[in-house]
Amino acid sequence: MADSFELIVTRKEPVVVSPASETPKGLHYLSNLDQNIAIIVKTVYYFKSNLRSNEESYQVIKKSLSEVLVHYYPAAGRLTISPEGKIAVDCTAEGVVVVEAEANCGIEMIKKAITEIDRPETLEKLVYDVPDARSILEIPPVVVQNIRYQREREENAEKVCYSYSLSTK
Repeated sequence: MADSFELIVTRKEPVVVSPASETPKGLHYLSNLDQNIAIIVKTVYYFKSNLRSNEESYQVIKKSLSEVLVHYYPAAGRLTISPEGKIAVDCTAEGVVVVEAEANCGIEMIKKAITEIDRPETLEKLVYDVPDARSILEIPPVVVQNIRYQREREENAEKVCYSYSLSTK
C-alpha cells in the first residue's frame, strides 16, 4: 500500500507580500561566488501546532514576512543584470510570493515516501515553482509555500502539521 502512495498538493492562487513600509531602492551587487554559482536553494521546514488553525498560520506568516521585509528589503526585490553585466538584486519592494496549499496526507506519510520508499519526487511537490519562469531572473528571490497537512493522531492528541518551503537565491 505504501508503494502506491501519491502525494497530492492542492494550491491556491499565489499572492505577493510586500514590505510593511517604505524600503530603500537601488541595486545590491552579489558576491563573486554568487556571480559564478547562481543556484536556487529549496528547503522545507515543518512543525506541528495545537494552537493555530491553518488560516491563522497563513495570516501570521504573511504578516510576519511583511514586517521582516522592511529590514531584509533585498529579499523583496528582483534579480537583474546590472549595467556592468553582473547579477544584482534590484531593491524594488515588489515582495515575496506566498502560496497557500493543502496536502492529501499527514507529514509522517510524506517522510516515509521520501526516505523508506525512495520517492524524492515527493519533495518537488512541497516547494512552489513559479510557472513559466525560464531563468533565475524571472523568479523572485524568496518564494514561500504554506502547506496544511491532514491531521495525524499522536499519543491520543490530534495535531495540525504545517510546512513552509522556501526557494531562495
